[in-house]
Amino acid sequence: MTDALRAPDEDRALVDHFRSVDSAPADYAVDRPSSGTNGFLITFAGLSIIVMCIRTFLVHSGLTDMPRDLVIFSEGRGKVVFPLRLFLIMFFFTYALCAYSNIWRRVFLAFSLLGKYALFCVAVDTVAWLLHDAGIISISVFGAQMISGLIALAIFPHTILRQAQLPPQGPLPLDPRIPLSAFLKLSGCLVLAIAGAAIALHVLYDLVDLLKSWAILGGIGAGVFLMQQLLAISTALLGVRALKKSRGHEFSPPTAILVPAHNEAHDIAATIAAVDAAARTYPGRIHLYVVDNASTDNTHEVAEQIIAECSFITGTVLDCPTPGKAIALNMGIDHITEEFVARIDADTVIGPGCLETAMRHFANPRVGCVGGIPMPREEKTWIDKCRLIEVYMRHGFFQVSLDGYQGVMGIPGMFAVYRRSQLIKVGGMVQGMNGEDTDICMRLTAAGYHSVADPKAVYYSETPASYAHLLEQRTRWFRSIYHLAARNRALLLDRQTMIGTFVLPFNLVNAARRAMLAPLLIFACIAGIAFQSTFTTLQWQPIVATLLGMSMIMTVVVCLVWRPSSVKYVPAYLVFRLLRSYFTLGSTLSLIYPPMHPRVQHPRRFWSRGKIGQAITRIGHWPLTSPTSRPWLSRYSAKSRWRSACQSA
Repeated sequence: MTDALRAPDEDRALVDHFRSVDSAPADYAVDRPSSGTNGFLITFAGLSIIVMCIRTFLVHSGLTDMPRDLVIFSEGRGKVVFPLRLFLIMFFFTYALCAYSNIWRRVFLAFSLLGKYALFCVAVDTVAWLLHDAGIISISVFGAQMISGLIALAIFPHTILRQAQLPPQGPLPLDPRIPLSAFLKLSGCLVLAIAGAAIALHVLYDLVDLLKSWAILGGIGAGVFLMQQLLAISTALLGVRALKKSRGHEFSPPTAILVPAHNEAHDIAATIAAVDAAARTYPGRIHLYVVDNASTDNTHEVAEQIIAECSFITGTVLDCPTPGKAIALNMGIDHITEEFVARIDADTVIGPGCLETAMRHFANPRVGCVGGIPMPREEKTWIDKCRLIEVYMRHGFFQVSLDGYQGVMGIPGMFAVYRRSQLIKVGGMVQGMNGEDTDICMRLTAAGYHSVADPKAVYYSETPASYAHLLEQRTRWFRSIYHLAARNRALLLDRQTMIGTFVLPFNLVNAARRAMLAPLLIFACIAGIAFQSTFTTLQWQPIVATLLGMSMIMTVVVCLVWRPSSVKYVPAYLVFRLLRSYFTLGSTLSLIYPPMHPRVQHPRRFWSRGKIGQAITRIGHWPLTSPTSRPWLSRYSAKSRWRSACQSA
């Protein structure tokens, strides 16, 4: 009878095992359905069509001669190829319209985004016109558009960090520093990449022109595309060299394995068995700590049973009744006695030699965290195949390039090794926000340590089995960049760490670019198909090159290096990049913006004295943000604000 009653709960836990309080932290995110993102795209497309129709009507009716894009002082500097500024204005306006807040905050958000962008556009066009008129240098209209486009990629995250309800500043940096060698490596590679791109554009002009016609080069400019790839390749070569040197040491101290588990009864047995198999060849002692984090299935019982069957490890199962992965991790850290801690997700299986390879890097006392490469367990579904290519690109190439100049910002929590003393020194795992695994690496960097991502340490992680799981996972991942930047804002552009100086700003700009990719393609289709007679100079190659182009070539090359047979999955991965853009856009729409209310204007003579006058004065100077998020529509209504102000007065 008991089993029969428990079965539906266990089935429900298995189906939704990926959902937890970390899916949408209550104070900083809202769990918006896909209809929110779909509504954005539909609204964006509708508004774009309306604006283009109005423009076409005004031009053809002879009422005005509007330019193809919002560029001023453009005479003699070329023609508009694509209405980039119009796209960005429509994107900013639609985002403000769909943001999760009240109407006043949305209006303020729209004025903030559009106002800053308008000021920069006017400044760019004015400077370009003055330089052209003085005969110093001629910046083409296309160049001015690209400059303003890059500025827009910085305006978007800057506005989010200023206005969204995000985690407060965490502990201040303890001992941040950029090693001179790391700075010189990045600077040297950057100079070589710029020089190589410039030489290629001039010496191989015909070849570059051919590649542009094939949509291999284009988008934000052939030179920028080439420079990006050359920089990544040169730093990756330095990373391979640095990793080989670092893993050459012998180091195998006693290690604790920490496994937080929430409704993982179906997966945790394989995780524990893999740890036991790794302990067979690992010279040091291994003790396993499983933290059952408010599971509603039989995770605790399964973990105890499998630990009892292990031959090479000892283990303990702890109960953490409070939901939250960071809470479970901190509880486990408090119980651990070993100096080195390897956290492993309950759906992750470490491969042979993974632990030994990772531990060797800790022979360097300045190493704070070490991770590996998260291979998918299977290659059955389209998600598995796309994830495989993504892993090769992200962890097998770009993370290695970051290793070249000590720029690894975060190590995935699926498998990460730390020193326990360092974890305690920087405050442990942060709770109540997304990206706690990257946050701890950033704080270790702020304390003077650096992280290492070694693709020789191979482990296998669960791939989402459904679209719902993929949506939850990617929304959580892509939202974390804003949580991390807000909590570690003291590092941002600090010129003291490689992460704060270069990597974090780049990731913020790249997140903005990824969020705009799907709307950009929609806008390009509308302009190129429905309004072809208006945008006669519009070319399809730069648009296609933005999605495919040189990045496709690099993807193929990386796959050939890692496993040639995986090249057949590249087309599916390129389509998956569009889906990532959709998820990234949804993650920004899931951010909470505290409500705003207009200041109450009161007659000076009648209301200037007494408690009522003081209350109105307090409302007039009410802060624009609030530490509490929901349900703000009722909690921070005008009525409750009036009551609180009267009581305070």
